[in-house]
Amino acid sequence: MARPNSALLSSCRKFLVGTSSLLLAALGATLVFEPSAAAFCRNTTCKDTDKKTCLKDEEGCPSEGKALFWPTSCIEFHMNRDGTQFLDTTASRLAIMKAFRAWSAVDCGNGKTASMTFVSLEDVACKKAEYNREGKNVNVVLFQDNDWKYRGIDGTLAKTSATFDTETGEIFDADIEVNTAFNKVTLSDKPGEVQYDLQAILTHEVGHFLGIGHSADDRATMYPSYSPGTLSIRELSPDDKKAVCAAYPPDNGVKCNQEPRGGYSATCDGTVAPGEEPAGGCSVAEKTLPESPSHGTSLAVVLVSFVSFALGRRGLRRHLSSERFS
Repeated sequence: MARPNSALLSSCRKFLVGTSSLLLAALGATLVFEPSAAAFCRNTTCKDTDKKTCLKDEEGCPSEGKALFWPTSCIEFHMNRDGTQFLDTTASRLAIMKAFRAWSAVDCGNGKTASMTFVSLEDVACKKAEYNREGKNVNVVLFQDNDWKYRGIDGTLAKTSATFDTETGEIFDADIEVNTAFNKVTLSDKPGEVQYDLQAILTHEVGHFLGIGHSADDRATMYPSYSPGTLSIRELSPDDKKAVCAAYPPDNGVKCNQEPRGGYSATCDGTVAPGEEPAGGCSVAEKTLPESPSHGTSLAVVLVSFVSFALGRRGLRRHLSSERFS
């Protein structure tokens, strides 16, 4: 029996480059590719380690491994019931719902929509990003008001953690954490009041939640650079829509099953097994950071963290400004 392990899939360069490409119809294929006209990446099961570097295409996307995907056409999600002390709970919940809605039933053209929708359910007590492989689970969006515990990524705005099967790319569980401990996250639409917009942050993170990586298109929600005050990425760009339509094509025959793997639990009952540790990540602060290698070994089930954006000005392709965002 293969053992689960916590590991980081993507490495940290000047800013994070997302992962991989189109899910092939034949999931048994070793390599995955994306059409040249698309700028988006798909995250894959391949990850860089000290002993191996994944093959990359010209955009920096891994061209090796299985593309990540949910084996359902609908996914449930919840907000942690504590919310954040810095924002109104009802307004925060609405921003979360809008972020997921942006990726739901996306128009793929010709009257067809992507085979993916989301179901927003009740707030839950669970305030951990974890996967309980021996029991019940929950996909949760939560805020970290007091501390950002992840090593090397204390400058980031948010983190999406996904657990998946490295043999198939099937995603088992995903959770999103927002770093309100060290960042001024806002809900306002008024110019001059917007800092790090919660809905914009989460719309990007939901893309990672779906297994989508970063985009080289600086107009895309999944572009890995964000300027404080930006609201435009609340809405998907054509490239973002191509990404979700490629990952969850219309009429793919996949049925809706919103129950989490192992069943549903509103509490965090999972435990970390001996030899496992929370997945790491990389941070972008007010200076360019050196490259940071990823750690861990890819086994049958992997917990991987996709850190959101690097802070920068939109329109500056693949390098950091002095501003902070992640």
